[in-house]
Amino acid sequence: MTEMFTLLFETIVPLSVALFCGMIIGVERELAHKPAGFRTQSLITHGSTMFVLAALKFGVEPIRIAANVVTGLGFLGAGVILQHRGAIRGMTTSALIWVNGRIGVAIGLGQYLLAALGLIFAIIALRVLGLFEKMMKTKCQIAHYVVATDGNEVATKLIREALEGSHYEEGFSFSRDKEKLILRFGFCNDPSAHRELVEKLRLRPDVLSIEQV
Repeated sequence: MTEMFTLLFETIVPLSVALFCGMIIGVERELAHKPAGFRTQSLITHGSTMFVLAALKFGVEPIRIAANVVTGLGFLGAGVILQHRGAIRGMTTSALIWVNGRIGVAIGLGQYLLAALGLIFAIIALRVLGLFEKMMKTKCQIAHYVVATDGNEVATKLIREALEGSHYEEGFSFSRDKEKLILRFGFCNDPSAHRELVEKLRLRPDVLSIEQV
């Protein structure tokens, strides 16, 4: 009876802690209106812990357990990464899945302090660093353009200079349409930098049209 109670305790406690930690991360994701929210994050932590507990029962080494969890979470994390207009989205969610799984592994191995610290720092990274990121983005406006020119290299040079001076660019491509050269690009910078580029391009006689998309 005592052995059964001990066995249940050693199983129920880590699974409950894992579910609770996953729920905390999931709530943060839901409040931020992000994918892979409450249920997904809870299942990731819970599943990772359950996998570790089951593997330990069969005498599998912790290093091998962690390696298998890493592989599984890698496929799951890759599924939430998307590419849109040359920009990569979903990296934070993918990284969080990676971190969340390791919190579950730590709980399964009985490293509750490590798991708690991992959870705390994950929330700090999401919330506190997220605020700094938002503050930076208020000074960085993203805009996408389609510019048609007659092929003169001056307009292309102006665009290249604007992209080099931006916080980051979101792709640059060009194509030809009969006698026109179509340039497609996007970048993030202060609104004044966007206005300056548009004004310079409008003054160019070789620029046939400018469209913000």
